[in-house]
Amino acid sequence: MAPQWAHPEKMEKKLHAVPASKTVKFRCQASGNPNPTLKWYKNGREFKRDHRIGGFKGNYTCVVENQYGSINHTYQLDVVERSPHRPILQAGLPANRTTVVGSDVEFECKVFSVPQPHIQWLKHIEVNGSRVGSDGLPYVRVLKHSGVNSSDAQVLALYNVTEEESGEYICKVSNYIGEANQSAWLTVTRYEPTGNHRAAQGRQSGPPG
Repeated sequence: MAPQWAHPEKMEKKLHAVPASKTVKFRCQASGNPNPTLKWYKNGREFKRDHRIGGFKGNYTCVVENQYGSINHTYQLDVVERSPHRPILQAGLPANRTTVVGSDVEFECKVFSVPQPHIQWLKHIEVNGSRVGSDGLPYVRVLKHSGVNSSDAQVLALYNVTEEESGEYICKVSNYIGEANQSAWLTVTRYEPTGNHRAAQGRQSGPPG
């Protein structure tokens, strides 16, 4: 039996653009009888399996053959050089939310950063009736911060919320180049939000009215 691809649906993406130093895997799993041989070529020259593929632009072709036939597939690898920059936050996130007591709420903060950012979720609080300290900085409580995987910290989940949890929540992101932050307001009521409250969810300038 001539060779045939085992999972052709996993080979549809031919162009792979990856950041420098990242790992990329090309799939060329095939079946046949007798078992076919597999060879890799880079830009037309044979490429051994133990050679380092990542980090080199070019066309990588796998050739699978036995005595009954031959098939091949080519992937194009492009390495994207990334320059460090301060964190960038997607506009409109996190978004204002209005909900009822006892509900679960999520705030999302989409972050684009090179190098890996540190993410914090903060909430403005009052101390002795004041939101600002003697140094002019606002009082805040740290609710969550990123660990090894910063993507986990891009969502803040609040469960069984109370009216006391109403207020301003901040997504603060930093790396060694700079920082950025955006905030949203949570309004917790005892009753179902009205249409006017829902309309206020998209505004970022201040607490919903």
